[in-house]
Amino acid sequence: MKSDAEVLDEVMVVAYGTVKKSAFTGSATVVDQDKIKSPAVSFDKSLAGQVSGVQVMSNSGQPGSGTSFRIRGSGSLKASNEPLYVIDGVATTSTEYSSIAEENESSSNILSSINPNDIESITVLKDAAAAALYGSRAANGVVVITTKSGKEGKARVNFNAQFSWSKLGKAYDMMSSADMYKMIYQGYRAKGETMEEANASAQGALTHNPYNVENPLDENGNVVDGAKLVVDTDWQKEVFRTAPSQDYNMNVSGKNDKTNYFFSIGYTKQGGITPASDFKRYSAKANINTKVNRWFNAGLNVTFSHSIQNTTVESSAGASPLYNALSFPNAVPVYIVDNEGNPVLDENGNKQYNFTNPVSRDFNPLAIPLMDVNRSKFYRLLASGYAEITFFKGLSFKTVFSPDYVSTDEHRYWNKEHGNGPTYNGRLDKYHHVDLMYTSTNTFNYTNVFKDVHSLNVMAGMEYWQSTYETLYAGGRGLLGDMQELAGASGSFSPSSDTTKETLISYFGRAEYAYKDKYNFSASLRADGSSIFGADTKWGTFWSLGASWRINQEDFLKDIEWIDNLKLRLSYGTSGNKSGLARYASLGLWTTSADYLYGSNIGVGHEQLVNALLGWEKQGMFNVGVDFSFWNRFYGSVDFFNKTSDGLLYDVPLALQNGLSSITMNAAKTSNTGFEIVLGANILRGPLVWNMDLNASFIKDKIKDLNGENDVRMTDYQKIWSVGGSQYEFYMPTWAGVDPDNGNPLWYKVNDDGTRTTTSVYSEATYERQGRSTPLAYGGFINTFSYKNFDLTIQLNYSLGGKIYDNIYAGMMHDGATTAQNMHVDALEAWTTPGQQTNVPKYAINNATNSASLSSRFLYDATNVKLKTITLSYTLPKNLGVFSKVISGAKLWVSADNLCTWFADKGYKGYDDIDIYGVQGYKTYPYSFPTPRTFSIGANLTF
Repeated sequence: MKSDAEVLDEVMVVAYGTVKKSAFTGSATVVDQDKIKSPAVSFDKSLAGQVSGVQVMSNSGQPGSGTSFRIRGSGSLKASNEPLYVIDGVATTSTEYSSIAEENESSSNILSSINPNDIESITVLKDAAAAALYGSRAANGVVVITTKSGKEGKARVNFNAQFSWSKLGKAYDMMSSADMYKMIYQGYRAKGETMEEANASAQGALTHNPYNVENPLDENGNVVDGAKLVVDTDWQKEVFRTAPSQDYNMNVSGKNDKTNYFFSIGYTKQGGITPASDFKRYSAKANINTKVNRWFNAGLNVTFSHSIQNTTVESSAGASPLYNALSFPNAVPVYIVDNEGNPVLDENGNKQYNFTNPVSRDFNPLAIPLMDVNRSKFYRLLASGYAEITFFKGLSFKTVFSPDYVSTDEHRYWNKEHGNGPTYNGRLDKYHHVDLMYTSTNTFNYTNVFKDVHSLNVMAGMEYWQSTYETLYAGGRGLLGDMQELAGASGSFSPSSDTTKETLISYFGRAEYAYKDKYNFSASLRADGSSIFGADTKWGTFWSLGASWRINQEDFLKDIEWIDNLKLRLSYGTSGNKSGLARYASLGLWTTSADYLYGSNIGVGHEQLVNALLGWEKQGMFNVGVDFSFWNRFYGSVDFFNKTSDGLLYDVPLALQNGLSSITMNAAKTSNTGFEIVLGANILRGPLVWNMDLNASFIKDKIKDLNGENDVRMTDYQKIWSVGGSQYEFYMPTWAGVDPDNGNPLWYKVNDDGTRTTTSVYSEATYERQGRSTPLAYGGFINTFSYKNFDLTIQLNYSLGGKIYDNIYAGMMHDGATTAQNMHVDALEAWTTPGQQTNVPKYAINNATNSASLSSRFLYDATNVKLKTITLSYTLPKNLGVFSKVISGAKLWVSADNLCTWFADKGYKGYDDIDIYGVQGYKTYPYSFPTPRTFSIGANLTF
């Protein structure tokens, strides 16, 4: 365990350089390599709960999927809220490159091209003093990734292996085929059908008879003698599988007085819990730095990866295994069966998949993912070469050139037998994307210490960044046999291609001054010019000022031994945001399309109005914080921040005679205000060591201006934007329960005089504010125990307050609106008798009461605690004879991730994952695969 003095002397990576922690004036958190390990193939998911002020939301449980990453709230309404990622000093991309993921309502993540085992540390820059030097790309915070390099000493070889097994952590409780059959049967009986007619209607609705007799239910709805249930398919159990994963990494590293080096190779294969989904990555890395002579240093850092992602369709599409697993009634068999429920074999003695069902006609959630193909191949080369010249002691010049090449090849195939493909007699789509980015950075740096008390560091630089992005699409139909090449297509879809280019030119500088290592000051200035914006707004200037005071160094506190560190930090600065904005957003655009025909010729249509005044989203952030440690045992920090975002991109409505409905302008303003608290303690230090860390974040967002508008409904996410309110405020009718007299649903209606009454007509219900989806507080609680050679880490993540809308559960409580779609067991509590008290409306065939429509009926308190990770490791002793002569270190470990989540609202039925509320709160397509529960074992060997 390090002393406080050692911690303060540590150097942390910041924008374009490093700084001693004791002299740092900004707000940042460093996460070292030991805390980055997780079963996920990308490092971003492992940061959940570890950094105050940061929310990490998984977009999907599919291998290789992306995340929503928020640092100190969301500042933008239209542009991206994702942070800037910087890898070894190079600002890089987090763009979604997969067309298949977009069309399948799925998710991919270019950050998964980075092998987490190659990462030394991650620094999250949160305030303007820490991030403003990245200027126009820093408004959402900056995540700085530092990869590994050689350590002092002789060459070392390190090898680690990990094996994991993932499974669905929680399932919805669905009706059995017997319960569903009876409910549908009684629904038809209520319509006046006879026993025989109702049995036939129920079997027709379900498309199958789950019993072995023609009329299994009698006049009273009871099972007749001799009838037995022969089909009761648990579709969740059939679709979701236990998925194995494996990960292998080996590296060689070393360092002498002139050169340090690090070489690594890695292989990862992660299985998905749904059929045919997986992710594979091959990676290699080389990092070499050498001191050529006393005045010249040079280095090269190269990372290459090749990833293959096989995805399955998400959302509520017919090809979605999740949607079908939750929608198919249990009466539908996986395979074709006879009247006794026995599989009907084909001529080769194999089971035959059943494609008849009442929900997704001609689909089977086990068969279609195996018959179709949704494959994405990613190739990435990220390199950085530098040369550094020292003119004299303290003055140096460094030039860095960094290409970043991303290539994507995608293949989507729909078979011609079942699913989507028969419409086209087989379909094949090919996508190709290439993004070539390069960055050239040149900096002068001057460092000196005057009279042993004045420390000065000045840096000035210029940077040029460019991206050329090319896309290509071709598709064919009428495929020859099982051929999956366009040459085998008898017809084609309109091919398309596109090339866009973006450039950014920057001039920047920073000055840092310290007096007696007690008073620290920093200032930065950056000017960015972007090709995206209008002719009069291409340049933006961003700056920051910061100061820190090490109070414990003052004479009046020096003799107080129990105060190890007490530092006050203060900063203010500005930054900008253009992320997520189209590259030609300021130009008047016309588009060619087959939709615009002039005779037999393709014409052009007006797509976008010119917008010469379109400019940066600008952000100002104030931060004040205090760092402390006492008795060399207790430590922590408290920060208050106020982040104001102005000139936000906003779609301003236009009159219809303009030909377009809206134009994007800098017209909105928001703020995010909050506290961050980090507390830690070294509770035990004896043979048993116990360290505890807690972080908590309290953030509240507010809309300050909407270009003069107010109460703007955002129907995609069922929110309302109001000046003075949150951009994450739910807006929907308020549920009033069930009318005990007739079983009809009830909602509240606000009359013209302000009185509240109830109505059973959904269109008459009043939309009301229902609370925010974002939590009042969130964070992580980590305990680490060590005893001799054993180490145990337990991490809990928590979220307090906020609302969650369970749209999946709403679909399961349709009350007969979609007659044969499976239902949750809660539907068995449906109203049946006048005077009955229940919260579930009556079931009726083709129910038209809109009882499951959007309302607070399915809105819940999102407060929860998640047991995120438990890891137990054992380090082998070094006195194991011959074994120790070959292996200098060995560690074995087991871990469990995403074990369980406890929700305060016991009415919530949903998955443990937070993908359907989190930052967005409500997703238009809610059927995203949940993050699985994962168990892992691993070994790390050093030679």
